[in-house]
Amino acid sequence: MKRKLVLFAAVFMALALILAGCSGQEAEVSKTPEPTPVGTPEPEPTPVDPSYTVTDSQGNEITFDDVPESFVSVAPNITEIVFALGAENKMLARTDWCNYPAEVFDYDSVGNIDQPDVEKIISLEPGVVLLTEMTAKELALQIQDAGIPIFVVDNEETFEGAYSCIEMVGAVLGLDEEAETIVTDMKERIQAVMDKVAGTEKKTVYYVMGYGEYGDYTAGKGTFISDMINSAGATNVADDTEGWSYSVEKLVEHDPDVLLLSMWAPADGLKEATGYKDLTAVKTDMMFTLDDDSLQRLGPRIAEAFETMAMAIHPELFE
Repeated sequence: MKRKLVLFAAVFMALALILAGCSGQEAEVSKTPEPTPVGTPEPEPTPVDPSYTVTDSQGNEITFDDVPESFVSVAPNITEIVFALGAENKMLARTDWCNYPAEVFDYDSVGNIDQPDVEKIISLEPGVVLLTEMTAKELALQIQDAGIPIFVVDNEETFEGAYSCIEMVGAVLGLDEEAETIVTDMKERIQAVMDKVAGTEKKTVYYVMGYGEYGDYTAGKGTFISDMINSAGATNVADDTEGWSYSVEKLVEHDPDVLLLSMWAPADGLKEATGYKDLTAVKTDMMFTLDDDSLQRLGPRIAEAFETMAMAIHPELFE
């Protein structure tokens, strides 16, 4: 009996050693997670303040509790910016001068840009009124006195000025990223034109704003149109004067290669007008009518206007 017990003990010890060798490590003990006490509230997220402050072109700071749900546009370039941003669904009204895009005529008008119908604007109860310095100051103040914020969108007439106007409208309407996308695209298009005309022989150009019995008008030195002409690989012959008035005698003396025409200066009339009919550009039909609105409004179409101008001056580069 003792021999059996000794043998059994030996076998038991051998099995124990074999099992210990196979495992090579201590067995892990799984722990059951402690249950969350019933009724313990989850931490609340930190509230986000939707208010923001924007600065208009006159340096006035305006704070909005939230993005305005509606607005009135009192300038055609602002209206064009609004549509480019995709915010037209919030626009309550525009001016008589707002004519682009075509959908703008589906909106009520509040009158002229300089003398809008203040009572109508106030009755619409917009979250903000977007206007320029062309609107009479006393009328703008009446809107403000009625408790409606006004935001002035204006800048110098340059490419940078157009970019700034777009960015300001975007900032007011909470569409900063959309505004930046538009500005980036404009800059790329404008730079592409400048790169294309760089190094080419500069042609002489004259911009015909008006002519005839009421006087001869153009874009002289320091104007945005003159800067655009010079940036488009040309020389504005009217840079020898400042302002908008010019003389036929000077024009005939310069005899420019190309005439760029305002929509208010019909080409057919130039063929009969004193002085103009003798110009080489008229005889060779190097006359091109530009869209005044896209050329003069500080908005998204400035890039398109610049492209069109460059094509008219250098058609051989854009074939």
